[in-house]
Formats: sequence, structure tokens, C-alpha cells
Amino acid sequence: MLAERIKARLSRVSVFADYLIALLIVGAALLVRALIERVTAGAPFFITLFPAVVLAGVFCGTAPAVVGAVAGGAAVGVLFAGRALTQWPPFNASQIGMLTFIPAVAMILWASGTLRGFAANAAQAEARLAEVFRQIPGAAAILAAPDGKLMARSAQSDVVLGQRERQLAASNGLADYGGLHPDGRRFAADDYPIVRALKTGEVVGGEQFRYRRPNGEMADLEVYAGPVRDAAGAIVAAVGMAFDVSEKVAAVRQLRESEARHRATAERLRAAIDAGALGLWELDLERQRVWLDAAAASMLGLPAEPVEMPRADMARFVDPADFARAGKVLAGATDSGGIYADELRMRTAQNALRWIVSRGAVLADTRKVAGVMRDVTQRREREEALQEALAAREVLMREADHRIKNSLQLVVALLRLQLGRVADADAKAALRAAMTRVNAVADAHLALQQSPDLRSIEVGRMLADVCVRIGSLNPAVATTHATDVDLWLDAEQAIPLGLIASEVLTNALRHAFPVGTPGTVALSLAVEDGVLAMIVADDGVGLPATPPRAGLGTSVIDTLARRIGATVIRHSKPGGGTRVCVRLSVTETAAPDTAMATDGAIY
Repeated sequence: MLAERIKARLSRVSVFADYLIALLIVGAALLVRALIERVTAGAPFFITLFPAVVLAGVFCGTAPAVVGAVAGGAAVGVLFAGRALTQWPPFNASQIGMLTFIPAVAMILWASGTLRGFAANAAQAEARLAEVFRQIPGAAAILAAPDGKLMARSAQSDVVLGQRERQLAASNGLADYGGLHPDGRRFAADDYPIVRALKTGEVVGGEQFRYRRPNGEMADLEVYAGPVRDAAGAIVAAVGMAFDVSEKVAAVRQLRESEARHRATAERLRAAIDAGALGLWELDLERQRVWLDAAAASMLGLPAEPVEMPRADMARFVDPADFARAGKVLAGATDSGGIYADELRMRTAQNALRWIVSRGAVLADTRKVAGVMRDVTQRREREEALQEALAAREVLMREADHRIKNSLQLVVALLRLQLGRVADADAKAALRAAMTRVNAVADAHLALQQSPDLRSIEVGRMLADVCVRIGSLNPAVATTHATDVDLWLDAEQAIPLGLIASEVLTNALRHAFPVGTPGTVALSLAVEDGVLAMIVADDGVGLPATPPRAGLGTSVIDTLARRIGATVIRHSKPGGGTRVCVRLSVTETAAPDTAMATDGAIY
């Protein structure tokens, strides 16, 4: 508008811009009045002044309009009033106009002020609506009835919908947008909530659907829509808002998946706990209270349902014999914040003794200890019965070995008695050999009797004892041994090996050295790459160039070697001594452990 432009320019120059504009409007009206007077004489004096006052009131305000009206009225009075007053009869149109000018101007100014107030209110309402739309954190729009023409649209709509701002000639233009049905079909225009609200009056609250933006990006929208009705109830518009809830939907989806995984884990854990006959417990260190699940409560003779009790009441279930020790174990775990593990005796509500294994962990953030417990009374009873049975078996085995050893010693005594009554040299030699073999068997049984498990024999110690005993047969010959090997063998291998060593040593002491001739016999033992090598070497006369026929001792050695899968290698030359090597494949083992194994429980 011209007046607004003039006002804008003058406002930069003076604060009285409204007054100057009002005077300019009135001056222009007076100029037009003068031109009319030239063309048509007798026209009303204020014919152009009234519209000018109205314009000044609307655009410049009441005060500038009053100033303009006063100035214009004065000018009209100076220019035309004298002529009007001389005319007769009085009170003609000009005179009446002069008389009514002031009240007319007042009414005009009141009307223009009111109109200006309405315009200002309308402008403020429009500005507030625009600000509300600007602040909405989503897409918002108002469609007018009946064709759905776009009346207003929020700036955030471009971001949410990915559509550039444009005027919708009709609501059917929404068909170009990217709403999608669950099966992937595009929305028709009438499928959008704002169109449904416009056409059917439906109120939509929080409806969600997938939306494809023009760039192909997918989003999840949450939409609200409702109709706007006039006083008669007719729909005049519809309002709709859409919010991008993609992050919320993704978070909810992840939360549901996490809940499903946790639920599955909890179900598996519950199944494992039930299968393992475990009970759950929790100790609240702040409240000093203990919670038990149904299984744990049942172990203590309580009703099979979850129960919570003071810690002091729970302590009464602990057997007095374990009370002090169990308290120290639990206190140590809670103080260090580590793992709690204990096996203790407890008394049920019916005073029955039960063995309970309990494990737990300190939850530092919550000042709680949570864990599981299991009734292992049957296992303990089986272990105690097994311990008693093993102890009885060990006693019987040692008693049996002792009786065998005594019986062998009795046999040796009988052979020695027989030896004193035999005159034949060959018979004496045979009896002495028999005594040596019986003593070897007795030594092996002694080693077996000293074994922790009555099944394995320490080979080095057994062979050392054999060397000491056999060495007494020929005091003139020094018998040495190097058997410092940490090797345990099963009795089925160890006893034959001891008998072989006895035979080889006996042959060396009796045949390698003439009577009274000094010498040395050495036994050494070594294990390398799973092969045991037992070597007996002497520095005696050796075998003659033509060895004699093998005797009973050689046959015994070869028979025993075949029995245990050993190889016997002999090397001798006249005057150069004899060397016998026995090689046996073995599996190196440590000393047998007599500790009892459990029943395989997880504790």
C-alpha cells in the first residue's frame, strides 16, 4: 500500500510519521475537494474529508486522524464556510454538513479505531498461530473443508516428510507422499489420518505407520489428527501432526528383543537350576535379611514357597559344629567382595541333619550376596560309606599281603632247613636259587604293601631293596645301584621286573667272580622317551667263547620278559665282564593320589 510505504519511509525520519501521513491524506482530500468544486459547484464541503479521516484512522491511528480532521475542518471552514453561511434558507445541506462534521468525525474515528483493533487482534492471532506452528517439533498442517486445500504448514514438515513446502490444491495431492501400509502398499490420499478427520470427522491419536521419504529413506511416523467444527457442528477444517519416532521405535524393538533374550536366558537358567536341584538365596547386607526361593526353603524343611527372614533366623539353621567356621567364610567373602563357597552341615526345621553346598557372589553395587545352594547329603553319605569300604579293603589287602609275605618267609625258612639236610652240591645250588626267587617275590609284595593305593609300586625303591638283599650273597663283591627315578608301575609289570633284576644280579654274583675274587656289580635305571632301561653290569670273568647251555635262571628271565613285553639284551666277552640290558615301554606317572573323588557335582 502507498500509505504504508510512505509511513515506512517517514518512520526512519521522524517519530511523527503517523501525524505527517494523516496530514498528507487530509491535504490530498482537500485538493480533490478543490478540483471537484471547479467541476461541480455546490458539492458538499466535507465529501472528500470524511473518507480521508477514515483512512488516517485506519493506517495512522486515532490521534493522528484527530489532528488531520481538525486541520481539514479548519481549512474547509476558511475556504467554504463563509459562502455556506450567506446562503438562504438556512440549514441547507452544506450547513448541515458543517454542523454534523464534528460528531461524524468522532463516529468515524471510533469506527476506525475499532477496525484497527480488530485488524491488530487478527494479526496477533495469526502471528501466534505461526509461532505455534514454528515450535511444533514435527510436521503439522491445517486443511480447509471441503476440498482439503492447505491453509497452514509447519516448517518442520520439510524435515519429517522430506517434501518441499507447497500448496495443496486438494487433499488428493497427498497420494504423492510416502505413507505405507504394513504390507508395503502406498497410502491413497484418503488413507492419511488428516484426510479421514476432514472427511469423516475421525479423531486419530498416536497412529503409527512406515513412511518412505523421496530420497528413499525410511522413517516411522506417529500421527495425530482431528476435525475443526463451527458453531453448528459442521467440519470447516482438519488439523494433523506427524512426529518422527524412528529412534523410539528402534529402541522399543531393541528393548523387546533384549527382553526376549533375557526371558529365554532366564528360562534356560531356571531349567538348569531345576535340573541341578539347586535353590536360590540372596543376602541383603544393608537390611540383614535373607531371601530363599521355594527349592531352597524346601531344603531346610520349610514350606516349598519363597520366604524372607532376618539373617539371625537363617543362622539358626547352621549346625553348631560348623557355625563359627561358616561365619568366617561368609565374612571373608563379603569383606573382600569375592566369591563365596562353602560346604556345611545344617539342621532343618525338623532338626534333621543335612549337608549343604553353597556358592555365591557379592554384588558390590547393591550390597547384596546372591547364590545357589544344593543338598549333597546323599553324596556325603555315599562318600563316607565308600571311605569306610576303602579303609576296610585296604586293611584286608595289607593283611593279605602281610600273610603272603609271612608265608613266603616260611617257605624260605623251610628251604633253608632243607638246604642244611642236603649233601649234593647241585641240590644245594637249586635250593639256594629257589630261596632267592622266593625272597624276590617277598620283596615285591613288601613294596606293594607299602604302596598308597595297593596297586602301584615305586620301581626305583623296589630295585634298590633287591640290590641290597642280593648283594649279601657275595660279600667280596661290591653291589651298587643308581635307581633314583620317580617312576611308579602297575604291580603286574613291577613284580616281574623285580624278579628279572633278582635273577640277573644272582647270576652275576655267583658266576662272574670265582670264590674270594673281588669285583663290582652295578644296577642302573633310566627312563627316556617312554622306555625304561634297567642295566646290570659286572667286571667279572665274562662268558666263555662257547657259552654253556642256558640254565633255569636264563629261562626264568626270558619268560618273565615276554610276559611284560620287555626286551633282554646280553653282551659279554671272556675276561671283559657281562652287561644285561632290559628295555620296557612304560607310561611315566607320578605317585598315586589316594584322595577320594566326588560324585561329579558342580561344586
